[in-house]
Amino acid sequence: MGAQLAQEGSCCRRQALIVAGWIFAVAVAITAFVLLMIFISKKFPEEDPKYSVAVTVVSGLDDDLSARSRPTISPVFNVTVHMDNTRDSAHGRCVPDLSTAEVSYGDAFLGKGTLPKICAGKRLEAEGVARAWGQDVVVPWFLRDQLAGEMEVGDAAVDVHLRMDGSLLVCKARLEGAFPCAGSLSTPE
Repeated sequence: MGAQLAQEGSCCRRQALIVAGWIFAVAVAITAFVLLMIFISKKFPEEDPKYSVAVTVVSGLDDDLSARSRPTISPVFNVTVHMDNTRDSAHGRCVPDLSTAEVSYGDAFLGKGTLPKICAGKRLEAEGVARAWGQDVVVPWFLRDQLAGEMEVGDAAVDVHLRMDGSLLVCKARLEGAFPCAGSLSTPE
């Protein structure tokens, strides 16, 4: 009887070791799978491109803003759009041809133009320039005075709205120097 109990005890221990081995193997497999997914997501990311906008050239504002004899202004802006697609290793991305760039200050429209097609391949960056202009734009005097004052101290910024493929990118861009502002695309309601 003692031999039989010893045999049953060793059998149960063997079964317990087999179950523990399977549990360990499954835990190792799950851990390896999670680590592999983390590695793949870092090595081959698929994020949307990041955009930035800079107003690099402005003309038609300095003298026209303070001239009380002219009720309208005709500004011209070079709006540089930068697309950073370095976070996407699977797809190239494009901003479609005839996307629009609109520049405003406060609620006053200043200029509008079209953006050429910009394409960035996988893990690449691309830039394009839109010339946004306004012809005989009426801007309220208080906004003209405020913008002129901000330009004097080098702190003027305008709102830039980029419309592309049914999406809208909105950000503020400084006029003095090429300080880009980052924004993300949203779908207007």
